[in-house]
Amino acid sequence: MDVSEECVLMPMGWGRAAEVAPRIVELAGEHGLVCFDPQNGVVHVPPGLRGPAALRLQSCVGLQVEDPDVETVERAVRRLSADNWFVILEGSEGRYVQVGTGPRAGAASGGFGVEHRDGSPDRHYRCVLPDLEQVVAVFADFARGTRAWSVEAKWEKLSM
Repeated sequence: MDVSEECVLMPMGWGRAAEVAPRIVELAGEHGLVCFDPQNGVVHVPPGLRGPAALRLQSCVGLQVEDPDVETVERAVRRLSADNWFVILEGSEGRYVQVGTGPRAGAASGGFGVEHRDGSPDRHYRCVLPDLEQVVAVFADFARGTRAWSVEAKWEKLSM
């Protein structure tokens, strides 16, 4: 470990990263420190530095990322696989977009089941997209706060 007034460099072995990294991010947040994960290219912003409309990104595998930038969101969606089969991007007050890949998500193999909810159960929609780049665009639109999707899709309202 290397400590200075400007930063703390903390290497860790891959074998323990899944166990240790979440605690390191938690401790950094408790102390108001920004934490950078160079392997994943993710910056973890502490709660005190997040804006009121901050988003939260979670994938099937990996750390939860608070207030991710658009590039981090796009990278997470592009990492979808059979083992890492879902990604959720949450805003405030019941706003989110989520995707799952393949049959576990109610889509054909290689397809993507996408849902978005805009604040309440009566504004919850789903579509199936065949192309990963369409899914990336939906997530990027949500991360930018765009109300109109840049992807043409048949969104079906989900019943409560």
